[in-house]
Amino acid sequence: MSAAEVMNLAKQLPEMEVLDLARMLEAWTAAMVDQKFEAAVKSGAFDQMAADALHELEAGNTIALDEVLHDPRLS
Repeated sequence: MSAAEVMNLAKQLPEMEVLDLARMLEAWTAAMVDQKFEAAVKSGAFDQMAADALHELEAGNTIALDEVLHDPRLS
């Protein structure tokens, strides 16, 4: 069954069932993303990025989060 076919079936559901389906899909997709992220961490995919971040922190080459969040150019 295709996603389009599932969508057509979902359109026939009562509103509360659609909302329940949306919550279930959100939880399912979040779990998939979490699994992929955990696999990437375990494989070492982020090791160099973490090392670079620590090096920048130790060198004082960081910006306080408050400065970034309150930057008028970003709003």
